[in-house]
This record gives sequence, structure tokens and C-alpha cells, in this order.
Amino acid sequence: MPFPRSGARVTSGHGSGRRPVFAALTLLLAFFCWFFAPAIVDAGAWALNATRWTDQDEQVYSDFVARLGESGHPNLNRFIRDSRQNPLYGSEDQKFNLSPDCADFPYLVRAYVAYKLRLPFGYVCEITKKSRGDERYSHGNRPKCFKDQDAFSSPQKLFGYVTLINSGYYRMAPEIETGDTYPIRIGADTIRPGTVYYDPNGHVALVYKVTEDGRVRLIDAHPDRSVSRPWFGGKFALGSQSQGGGFRKWRPIWYGSDGQIHRLTNHNIKDYSADDQYRGSYEFQGMNGLSYFDYVRARLSSRGGRVRPFEDFRAMMEDIHEDVRYRALAVDLCIQAGIHRKPHPGSLPWNIYGTDGEWESYSTPSRDARLKVAFQDFYAQTERMIRMAARRDPAIEYAGSADRLAAELLSLYDSLSPQLTVTYENSAGTPVTLTFHQVLERLFDLSFDPYHAIEYRWGATGDELRTAPADAGKRRMYDQERRLRNQLERLYNLPTPLAMGPERPPDIDVRRRLTEIAGGAAPQTEIIVASAELEDIQAAAPREMHRMTVPVSGSSTSASPPPADGSETAPAFSEETARPAPPRHVSPEETERQLWKFVDAVIGNAESAIAGALPPAAAQNIR
Repeated sequence: MPFPRSGARVTSGHGSGRRPVFAALTLLLAFFCWFFAPAIVDAGAWALNATRWTDQDEQVYSDFVARLGESGHPNLNRFIRDSRQNPLYGSEDQKFNLSPDCADFPYLVRAYVAYKLRLPFGYVCEITKKSRGDERYSHGNRPKCFKDQDAFSSPQKLFGYVTLINSGYYRMAPEIETGDTYPIRIGADTIRPGTVYYDPNGHVALVYKVTEDGRVRLIDAHPDRSVSRPWFGGKFALGSQSQGGGFRKWRPIWYGSDGQIHRLTNHNIKDYSADDQYRGSYEFQGMNGLSYFDYVRARLSSRGGRVRPFEDFRAMMEDIHEDVRYRALAVDLCIQAGIHRKPHPGSLPWNIYGTDGEWESYSTPSRDARLKVAFQDFYAQTERMIRMAARRDPAIEYAGSADRLAAELLSLYDSLSPQLTVTYENSAGTPVTLTFHQVLERLFDLSFDPYHAIEYRWGATGDELRTAPADAGKRRMYDQERRLRNQLERLYNLPTPLAMGPERPPDIDVRRRLTEIAGGAAPQTEIIVASAELEDIQAAAPREMHRMTVPVSGSSTSASPPPADGSETAPAFSEETARPAPPRHVSPEETERQLWKFVDAVIGNAESAIAGALPPAAAQNIR
């Protein structure tokens, strides 16, 4: 009801003289609660110090992820409890338990920073899908319901519920406007520490470093709760536009006066792009036919798309070596847990790549497949550099012939291989050291099965295998899993029978190929690659899955688009900048001016109401 005007007559009756005063004070108090609520909200898992993330807050988040990546800690708990490494450390971190796997790792990091800065945090807590089956690999995923910090009584309870998230929560088409993340255009200003990378094959990681030459380093978590720090490349799938794969960022949110989290729509986000990452082929500064991965690097590099063969070759070998070392840590965790001592179940999960229980925690089929694709990409990129030298491509910083380049790369390979080693302890307790090339030679013999002895996990043969415990059943399973070990594609939401996979593995022996070219063999003029589009793969019958990889003589297959192979010059890349104009927003100054004008009016009416209810002398003091 409206406030009485000054001097209004107060009706008589019991208590009637106090009603206008009570009403005025109540409404005034309610207004002030509403007005100041956005500044400090005290409810839920934590009280908010602000209602939205500023650029400075985003920088704190980015710096936190960078420090996490550089720390070298093997899991998230170790990092947050390290007062020297964690820039947001507080005594409460000693009691927190942050144990994410791959999908909820980015969410948990974001939630932790939101808690530390007392900022809003909201997330999709349930999704719907159009297709049947596992939502991690389904089609048409959309948000169904949401939660935020107000829904939980403590930070730890929120952190616990966030770990229920799976990779399907990233699997959304670019036009979805209520998802927690959105696809971005590729650029040095958009891909920075804290940016998410979603692999539609069921894996998620965070960017923590971008080098001057455009190489992206990621940090990711695994079902065994460990973290690794891989370099971005062909081992990460992009998928199709409808799957929403690729680089994504957190959607801007704010906490409204209605006590709800609100999300910024796509056309109001300056780095949103629905198509930049989903082109049939890519071009940049006159270079056409680039793969997605080459395009990303060219866009991020200070040297553009120029290729330095020896620097890049060394980097690729070192990157793969790090992947091998992370695999060694995962295998060691399995051995420490004693899974290899258990009897083999006698069969494999319905799908070896996406399951649960001991198999999810301690098997390595997905990790091993990514390692094989990394070696495959190494082969393809090496072949590409030699082809560039053969045609005198101005983009390569090398003036010699193709066979000379092959000979020099072969020499570099042989010098690095003995330095890039991995050591495992066999069943007899004796250390066994493998060089880079030895790992390559036995790559398709490495067992992903957690019930196998460590010798099988590292592809041992001959005398090296003699220390493995004799178990005819496990040996039989190892032999039957051969085709699956030859499989490079990670296929989810489909059965993966023992018969799946090619009879022979693809040829990805870089050293052998370099030896051939250095001896006079011509580099390949084209490398045929197989499509990694899961929508196409999943449309095929399961019994046909092993035929999806296209074998190529003298080469391997690849999930990447074909590398540049023509001499034609494409037009320079031109980024699309046209975008619908965002709605006009009222400035903070104008908002504050209007609010205080309203406050003055409310206070004036309240004074009149109170004065009207008091004796004349007291009312004069109010005025």
C-alpha cells in the first residue's frame, strides 16, 4: 500500500497509531535489503563478495591454472595443500578433498577459485539428449537444470557434487546458450591458461601454457585421480560441430537480485565463434590445406606458420616421451594397487574405453590410443616437413634437399632416443630401461589390460618376458586383445569385441621412413587419412568398426585433416568480425544515480508517514 502523505490523518482504534510507522519501517528495511543484497550475499556454500567475475578475477583464475600446471604435482589435492605453490592457499585447504577425474577436473578448478574469491559459481546439474545410450557420447545434449553455490551448505559439499559431472556436459552444439562453456575463435587472445579443451571421445583438459611458437600445453586428470601435462596435437580429437569439441571458455555469469545465476548469451560474448574451429580445411597467411592442429599453432605462434624442422622434430620427440612417462605412472599405480595379481575376469567390458570400476581406474586403452596417435602424428608431421623441403616451400626454414633433411633428422633421432627413456621394475624387482625407439618398436604390444603383469603392460618379449608370472589364462587374453591394441580410434557407446581392430597395425616407424628417404626414396606426395568424426563412425555397424581405418602404403592413418600438399597459394586468412550488435547496457554510474534517486523518494515518503503518526512536536523534529 502507498505511504500516507505528510499530515495525513491517522485513524483511531487499538494499535492503529503504530501501523503506518511499522509499515514504513518494514518497507524501508526490505528495500535496503534488496538494494545491498547484490553487493554481499550471505547464503549457501559461501558468501559472495561480488555478483560477477571481473577481468581481474579471470586473470587470477588464469594464473592459478598456470601455477597448477607448472607445479609438477601429481594430483590436485597435493597442489592446493602446498602453501608455497598454491597462490590462493588458506588453512582450510588442508581439510579439502579435491579428487577429480578428467571431466569434472575443469569444473572443480573453477569452483575452487570461485570459492576463494567468493564469486558466483553455477553449473548444469542435469542434461537431456536426443539419442539413446551413454550421455557422454550421445547427440543433442542440452542443459536441463542448474545449481549454484546457494544450493550447498559448504564448499566441500559443492566440490563433491561437482565430481558427478561427466564429459557429456561439454558435448553441446555451438548454438546452445545455457551451457557452462562455449566454443571460441582461435587466437592468441582467446587461448590462454584456464581455457578448456573438450575431446568428444570423452576427455577434457585445461590449457596452462602457450609458448611463443604456438604450442599449447594442457593439464588433465584421469580416473586414477592423477594429473598429466600433455602437449596439444593430433592425439586430441576435434569431432564435429554438433559435438562441440575443441577449445571452449567458461560462459560469463552473474548473480542477480532474484537470487539466481544468469548467463550471458552467445552474441554478447566477443570471442564466441560457432564455426572457426569447424572448417573442412584451414588456411592462414597464404598457406592452405592446414590441419586443425597446424592452424591452431599458426594462429598462436609469433612466427606464424613457418616451420623449423629440427626444433619441431625435437619438440615432438620430447612431447611423446612425456606421454610415455605419464603412462608409466598410470601403470605403476595399477601395480601398486595389486590389480595385476587378481584373476582375470575372462572377458572385457562391453566398451573398453568408457566403463567404470577397476577397469576405468586402472586400464589404459584410451591413454594408449592417444599415445599411438601421437606417434602417428609424429610420422605424418615428419613426412610433411620433408615434402616441404622437396618442393622448396618458403614456409620451411631449411635450404637443403629432402634426402639431406631426412639424413639430418635421422641423426637427431638417434642422438635423442637413448636420452628419452622410461624405466619399469619387472616382476622380479629388476629395473628395465627402454629407449624412445624401443617403445616405438613395441608400441602395439603394450597391454592396456590392468590384470596383466607389468611385463605385458610394457610389451616384453623373449628373455624380458621370462620374469612374468606364468598364467595361461592371462596370456590367452593378451593374445586375443591383439586387434584391439592395433586400433587407433577410440570408439565409445559401442561394443568393442576382441575381433575389433585391424589385423596389422599401421606403419608409424619414423626411423625406418627417414632411413628410406635418406637413402634416396622419394617422400610421399600424399598421406591419406581416415575421418575421426564419431557421428560417421557410430552410424556404422559395430562389426564394421575395424574397417573404418584406411591403411596407406608406407604411411599411417591419422585423425587429422591432410597436411598441406599443394603449391597453389590460397587467399590470406580473413577473420570474420561481423557480429550482431549486443543490446545496449546502462552504465553502472547511471544505474547508481537512478537507484539513489529512488532511495531518496522512499526515504522522503517514509519520513512523511512516520511524521504523520507522531505528535506535532515530535513530527517537527523528524522534518
